[in-house]
Amino acid sequence: MLYRQARLLGVLLLLQVIAMVTLGAWLFSTIDWSTIVNLSNEPGQVRLHTDDKETLKHFERAVVFAIYFLGPIVLLLLSGLGFVLFRRRGWMLASVGQALIMLACLFYYGVSRPWFAYPIIAYCIVMILLLNSRGVRTAVGRRRLTRTEARPEIAHGE
Repeated sequence: MLYRQARLLGVLLLLQVIAMVTLGAWLFSTIDWSTIVNLSNEPGQVRLHTDDKETLKHFERAVVFAIYFLGPIVLLLLSGLGFVLFRRRGWMLASVGQALIMLACLFYYGVSRPWFAYPIIAYCIVMILLLNSRGVRTAVGRRRLTRTEARPEIAHGE
């Protein structure tokens, strides 16, 4: 029963990863790529230019989203897989990933004021509450003590 909550948490983390990747793909799909020109003549270098301010705004939003959210999304992917496959692994990664996503939302909100920042922050808060729930903490922290780790007061309940 306890592992069911940990696996559910893993599925919710993976669902969050899918939603964030889809959001990033949507941001990149809103860019009108036909108006962006590569001005570099040297191989291995890219220098982009556009005269359309709206396209530049969309491009900037998409690149900043990718920069801010790539690291936390990888952490959430690893922690989600850890909860689904190994049941107990990934609690710390998930906590750090949720905190980084909320921080990235605050930074990203200051840059472009997107409509999706508040739902992401609300979902992160719900996930942090779920990560710190008694059932998940019990499933994650439960392990047997070895003889060297068990002290007499633990063994006798004092």
